[in-house]
Amino acid sequence: MNPRIPKRYTLMIACTGRSPITLSFRPALVLTALAVVAAIPTIGLGKVFYNYTQRNISLTEENSALAEQAKEILEQVEVLEAQIGDLQQRAGMEDAADPPEQGQGDRPRSLLLPQSPRPGEPGLQSEANSFRGGLSPAVPPELMLQAAQAQIPSLLQQLQQRVQPALEKTLVREEARPHGMPLKGQGVAISSEFGLRRNPFGGGYELHQGLDFTAAYGTPIYATAPGRVVTAGWSQGGYGYHVIVDHGYGYRTLYAHMTKVEVTEGTKIERDRLVGYLGSTGRSSGPHLHYGVYYNGQPIDPKDHLD
Repeated sequence: MNPRIPKRYTLMIACTGRSPITLSFRPALVLTALAVVAAIPTIGLGKVFYNYTQRNISLTEENSALAEQAKEILEQVEVLEAQIGDLQQRAGMEDAADPPEQGQGDRPRSLLLPQSPRPGEPGLQSEANSFRGGLSPAVPPELMLQAAQAQIPSLLQQLQQRVQPALEKTLVREEARPHGMPLKGQGVAISSEFGLRRNPFGGGYELHQGLDFTAAYGTPIYATAPGRVVTAGWSQGGYGYHVIVDHGYGYRTLYAHMTKVEVTEGTKIERDRLVGYLGSTGRSSGPHLHYGVYYNGQPIDPKDHLD
């Protein structure tokens, strides 16, 4: 048999010398109120736990995004560093690992990373502990992103202030280096090499200070590098009509035995500029071009400059 819960209770409180106090209440309402009061802490804890979970999820997603962004920037930094290293090597600069000169504004890369913490700082190893080995603390994504972003201006500044000027000078110097053939077209051949050879005008040997090219009479002759014409005309030393071009950086070229000269002294010319025509003037045994290359006043083998 199921017990029945009365619909209403009446409670009388009697005091000596006073009228009794009567309280009437419904048990169902009281039980409901007690259940609600008991449920309030549970609901509050659930809400706190939910908010904490959502916050952790949000922070995890944010950290993942920051870490991915930092990774992409670091990859770009590595590519930029590699390109700068290639340019430094191309420019003939010192080792890329050397520290930048004072006043350039470049900072060593180590300064862009977190510094050693103060002794006792929570959550991080002290500098003394780091020298004893062990695991290094993980770098927070926002700090890694900040460090990655901080390296780009330094690298760009290094590129603009140090590498680019040195590379430009290198390109100008390389442009001044004689390169290529002074004669174009078919039927061009080398008839006499650079170095010791038999004297074609008598007995014994002589030091031939250039290359002799044979081709059809009147074949155009072109400068093999930009420069300034320092000599253009007749030579009393056996070269006949000839041209000498100063290319700077210690380089000069000689074009001799021409039938006609097409430039004048003091003229600035570009590579492949027409300087004259092949002939047989001066000390010559037949139509040919004597082509000489000089570096710091000394004759060098033009073959090293033909390709």
